[in-house]
Amino acid sequence: MYVELGRPEPPRRRTGVAGFFTRCVGDELNVLLMPADTGESWRLPGGDAQSDEFIHEAYVREIAERTGLSPVPPEEILVVDHVPRGVTEAEGLDVVFKGADFVPYATDPGTTAYRWATLKETDSLCLGPERDRIHSAHEAWLTGRTAYLIWGERVTAPRS
Repeated sequence: MYVELGRPEPPRRRTGVAGFFTRCVGDELNVLLMPADTGESWRLPGGDAQSDEFIHEAYVREIAERTGLSPVPPEEILVVDHVPRGVTEAEGLDVVFKGADFVPYATDPGTTAYRWATLKETDSLCLGPERDRIHSAHEAWLTGRTAYLIWGERVTAPRS
C-alpha cells in the first residue's frame, strides 16, 4: 500500500510485551522473572507481538506460552520503553503491563521456568535496561503514572 502511494515502505518495528507480576512475601515485594534469551540473566515474562497482533493479545499469548500461567487481559500500562535500532535488529517499543491476578497451573515441559525475586535481587539478576524497566514499572505501579523510557533510561520525570 505504501509503495502504491509513492511513499517508502514503513520502518520495521518490533513490539515487545511483558508483565509486571508481583507478590508480597513477608514485607518484601517479589517480582516474577523468566530467563532472558541469552540464558545468562533474567527478565520480566513476555516476548514479541506477531505481525498485526494487538499488544494486549500478544501479552496474554506470550505470558501463557512462556510461563504456563493463565493471565487475564491487561488493564494498565506501566512502562513504554523505546529501544533504538542497533540495540536489536529493528527499532522497537517494549510495553510493560501491570500483571493482573492470575491462577498458576502446572507448567508443561515446553514452558520456560520462572522465579520470584525481590526488587533488590533484580539488580544482580537482570541486565541494565531490564533492571531499569523493572524499577520504573514498580514506581509506576506505586504512583499510577506510566513511565516513558529510552533503552531503560527515564524520559518522563517521576512525580514528586
